[in-house]
Amino acid sequence: MKTLTASETRSVLIENRLDRSGNPGFAFRNPPTSIFYDWHEHPCHQITYARRGTTQIEGPDGRHLLPTGHAIWIPAGTRHRTMIRNLDGVSVYFDPTHFPADCPKHIQTFPAPPLLQEMLFHTLRWTAGPAEQTPLAVSFFHTLGLLCLEQMQAGSSQFFRLPCASHPSVQRAMDEALVSPGQASLAQALHLAGMSERSFRRHFHAETGMTWQDWITQARLFYAATLLGEGLRVTDVAVEVGYGSLSAFAKAFTHQLGTSPVRYRKAQTDH
Repeated sequence: MKTLTASETRSVLIENRLDRSGNPGFAFRNPPTSIFYDWHEHPCHQITYARRGTTQIEGPDGRHLLPTGHAIWIPAGTRHRTMIRNLDGVSVYFDPTHFPADCPKHIQTFPAPPLLQEMLFHTLRWTAGPAEQTPLAVSFFHTLGLLCLEQMQAGSSQFFRLPCASHPSVQRAMDEALVSPGQASLAQALHLAGMSERSFRRHFHAETGMTWQDWITQARLFYAATLLGEGLRVTDVAVEVGYGSLSAFAKAFTHQLGTSPVRYRKAQTDH
């Protein structure tokens, strides 16, 4: 994976004209290679759709998963960093003045039905910087924005967000767990946080709204989606993320992402 520095990330923003607002918007294909962009923000609203591959976005409130068949919303001015792994997708940027005012204020993942998928890719006709403010462009971006907003309001992004913590001891335990979530344990987290189990559980729930077990389960399934997106076998992924039973892994993954790990892996090669 290629990791960009802050200055390299800034150069990419300028090169793709992401340092200014579109009028009413524009789009470009995501790079087919794995790449990690440093922390940045831009004056446009962003929606990225993943037809294949898996992406993680880290924002102020934690990590967000963008799995195959979904899109992610990043409001204008939101500081974030992005880890893309072999993504076949498109990123669309909206001038905030051409997007509904009641849009979400936080990063959110949402399902993209077929019509929305086609419309998101259709925006690639406006790739050379901001689109001209023609009646067609204005109408198209406005309609696309309304349809995306409808999907965001209808669905829950709970399963696609991994909360972070402001408490330094709790966050230290989280960061270490994310290095290898399949091997992470409560005992290890308690040691790194320097807390008793009772204190750690209390602080953890207060910070995230989740129990440690629910959080680490979600972290493991985030990692599983990334590995499956790279084409690894389902049985190997189940072991890597800490599941001794293939059926238990399949059940947890399906509950989290709405599709079985076999189908999710197959989707990576269907296009």
